[in-house]
Amino acid sequence: MRLKEIWRTSTFRLSVLYGALFALATVALLGMIYLQSAVYLTRRVDSILETEAHALAAAPGASLRQRIDDALALNGGRNRIFAVFRPDGGYVTGNLRHLPAHLEAGGKPIEIPPAPGTVAITRLIARKLPSGETLVVGRDVSQLSEMRRIIGSALVWSGSLILLVGLGCGAALSLAPLRRLQRMQVIGHDIAGGNLSRRMPVSARGDELDMFAETVNHMISEVERLMAQTKASTDIIAHDLRTPLTRARAHLERLGQAQGGDRHEVAHVTDQLDQVLDRFRAILRISEIEARARRAGFAIIDLGAVLRTAADLYTPLAEEDGVGFALEAGRGRFIEADPKLLFEAISNLLDNAIKFTPRGGHVRVRLEDGGERYRIVVRDDGPGVPTSELSSVLERFYRRDRDRLAPGSGLGLSIVAAIMRLHEFELTLEDAAPGLRVVIAAPKAMQPSDKTDDLSFRP
Repeated sequence: MRLKEIWRTSTFRLSVLYGALFALATVALLGMIYLQSAVYLTRRVDSILETEAHALAAAPGASLRQRIDDALALNGGRNRIFAVFRPDGGYVTGNLRHLPAHLEAGGKPIEIPPAPGTVAITRLIARKLPSGETLVVGRDVSQLSEMRRIIGSALVWSGSLILLVGLGCGAALSLAPLRRLQRMQVIGHDIAGGNLSRRMPVSARGDELDMFAETVNHMISEVERLMAQTKASTDIIAHDLRTPLTRARAHLERLGQAQGGDRHEVAHVTDQLDQVLDRFRAILRISEIEARARRAGFAIIDLGAVLRTAADLYTPLAEEDGVGFALEAGRGRFIEADPKLLFEAISNLLDNAIKFTPRGGHVRVRLEDGGERYRIVVRDDGPGVPTSELSSVLERFYRRDRDRLAPGSGLGLSIVAAIMRLHEFELTLEDAAPGLRVVIAAPKAMQPSDKTDDLSFRP
């Protein structure tokens, strides 16, 4: 299961969002604690330094040195700074030998890193003495800096860990719904392929996916019921009308053979009835194809053998109409298909191509190797089909205005499309300029171990 699929789930995104919000809230809380603590402790240190500096500055000049020495002796000079510098910056007394460059008398306190004379990070203030000298007082604030470091580290690590935990929890929580969605996706493809008996899985949890699955299952049941009713109605109409039309045609034939009958008119009516019967046969054939079992009659066949058989059947028809016919199909091109249905589809394509190609034109059939698929290409030099109508010609009974006088029911390509849907082959119609190019793409199949030379095919 790829990370991209997990990221697209709502569960994962919501988990990441809530984790990020929680991490921000935690960081904000720790940041507030840090700011409040750091500001409070810094102000407290500055207040102590200010008090000590004020007390030393108020002492008589003669006793200042002694008071500084006493303070250093009491503290040992480990974490406090006391020093006096001349107006020119020269050292007078104390445990700080050099006056920091950025430290100004009467200015704001500053912090200096460890240096000769100091053993840790020190915060200093400077005040002018009545004598013109500069008094420097400082304290070790390494604990304050350490606290800042600890809280800053806590900010980074807590935020990172919360985000990682959120990502992990989001991924874990997304796996089960994603697996359910993938199962529903597979079933959905199967339903779209025509298997309306399948239903979406529904668990005992009753969550939003189950609610959606129940709605889809109800919709599929209604679609299945309506399609069954429509199919039944179509079959009833075709069966009920076929018999009386056949009888009418038989009576007309007898009338045409009788003496004194208008043979021309009778032949015309007979031709019209033949067209109606052809349409009903085509409707029944499409219903039969769409209703048959999905894999019934399927086998590993040599595609070239089917094409050669169809070419042998239609080459004489093409020669009779003055149309050139050419076939390029090698041997050993195996696919999984129903050979009779595939032969019927190819026959319909060849019949259309020859019928609409003018005398002197050409029909070419070529079998190509397209990588993972074989491609059957049927091309003619006829008038072709405008690009805007390429999808319409696959619909039942669709006939262009200029083709309405031509023989046929307008269902040939509909039968081809139904057979292609059953096989899950790709059917594409393209403008050949001039003429029409029909392409069938069929997945390759492994060569059968018990095959004959070319799996010869008989329609």
